[in-house]
Amino acid sequence: MTTETLVLPPRPSRPTDLPDPGVYRATPGRCILELSANAGPLTTMRGRFAVLDARLVVEEGAHRASITIEASAASLRTTRPLATRRLTGNRGLAARRHRLVRFESAGFETGVPDRLVIPGSLYLRDEPIPVTLDARVVGRGRDRLLVLGTGRFAYTTLRAATPVRLPWSIPAGRMGLLLAADFR
Repeated sequence: MTTETLVLPPRPSRPTDLPDPGVYRATPGRCILELSANAGPLTTMRGRFAVLDARLVVEEGAHRASITIEASAASLRTTRPLATRRLTGNRGLAARRHRLVRFESAGFETGVPDRLVIPGSLYLRDEPIPVTLDARVVGRGRDRLLVLGTGRFAYTTLRAATPVRLPWSIPAGRMGLLLAADFR
């Protein structure tokens, strides 16, 4: 009796920072979408939205993933309470007409362990604002991904893309976006 060793074809590799292919959701209570205004090194205001839906889709064989997070525009709560009303009003997010704030990403870039580069768009008043998140993978498994990402864009980009204006009492040169989600 002779034995023969069979060599199996290599399994297609996928980024180790992503879970198995499928659709994952984050519990709204375990997901954060926050916008901040920054003047130089100082944060002059932070605003957090109530997340309604958060999805991570990891595609089979394509080594791609996408994130979509939707939040209620009217739910904005800021560290400057007098500014909240103005920011959800007509000169801000126009929350009665444009009910959702959304972040969408069509793909990730991996390479550095425990890091993801997530290029995407933040939709305010249904207008896209390009922003790239530098995300740290805090936890992962075959069926789970916990990420914390931050990104920055110029306040002039916000003003050019949308009619959103910060009150004069909140100086800003740059805007920050923070995203934290536990996808399961």
